[in-house]
Amino acid sequence: MKNVNTNVIVNVVVVVAAVVALLALYVFAPVCSGHLELANGNMAPMRCFFTGKVCALISLIAIIAAVTSVVTKKPATVILVCLGVAMVLMTFETPLSIGVCKSAEMACVTTALWLRICGGTMAVAALAGAVLNPTRKRAE
Repeated sequence: MKNVNTNVIVNVVVVVAAVVALLALYVFAPVCSGHLELANGNMAPMRCFFTGKVCALISLIAIIAAVTSVVTKKPATVILVCLGVAMVLMTFETPLSIGVCKSAEMACVTTALWLRICGGTMAVAALAGAVLNPTRKRAE
C-alpha cells in the first residue's frame, strides 16, 4: 500500500462524486420541471432548474480539473475544494447562490441533498489529499 499515489486516489474520488452529481441531476433525482408564470404571462423555469445547470457545469469542471491533475501529476487541491464548496453553496439560498424551491414536496429537495453530499465529498477528499500528500512542505 506504500506505492499508492494519494493524488490519484483523491482525483478518482472527485471524479466519482462529480459523475454521481451528474447522474443525480439527469437520471435518478432530477430537478423539478415546474415553471413560474411571470407578471407578463410568460412562463419561466424555477430556480432549481438554474441551480442544476450550474452544478452540472461545476461537476464537469471538477472532472476536467481532476483528470488534468492526474495527467500533470500536480495536485489541484484549491480548485477542487472551491468547486466542492461551490456545489454545496449553490443548493442554499444565499446572496452568492441560486438555491432550490422552498417547498418540501418538490423533487429538487432530493436533488439538493445529492448535490450537497457530492460537493462535500469532493471538498473533503481534496482536503484529505492535501493533508496526506507525502511531498507537501511541512513546518519543522
